[in-house]
Amino acid sequence: MPNHGPKTELYEQLAGVAKALSHSVRLELMEHLGQGERSVEALAELVGHSLANTSHHLLLLRRAGLADAQKDGVRVFYRLSGDDVVDLLGALRISAERHSAEVNSILSGY
Repeated sequence: MPNHGPKTELYEQLAGVAKALSHSVRLELMEHLGQGERSVEALAELVGHSLANTSHHLLLLRRAGLADAQKDGVRVFYRLSGDDVVDLLGALRISAERHSAEVNSILSGY
C-alpha cells in the first residue's frame, strides 16, 4: 500500500476543489454569487434548474470550500467564501481566453 504523505494529501484536496469547478452549472452559480449573496431559489431561477439540482451543486461548492451558506428561517442563502474565489474565477477565465481557441470563438460572438 503506497504511503500517502502530506504532498499527496494536498494534491487530493486541490483535485477536490478542481472537481467542484469542473461543471458549467457550478461555474455559472459562482458567477452569480460573485455579484452577492443569493437564496437557493433565486439561484435556481437564474440558472434555469430545479431547486434540488441547484441545491446539490451548491452543496458541492460548499464542501470544496468555495461557497458558504447561511440559513434564514426556511431559506438558505449562499455567498462565495472569499475574494480569493472571485480571483480564482478570473484567473480561470483569463487562462481559458489565452489558451483556448474555442473560448475565443465564443467570446467573439458576444
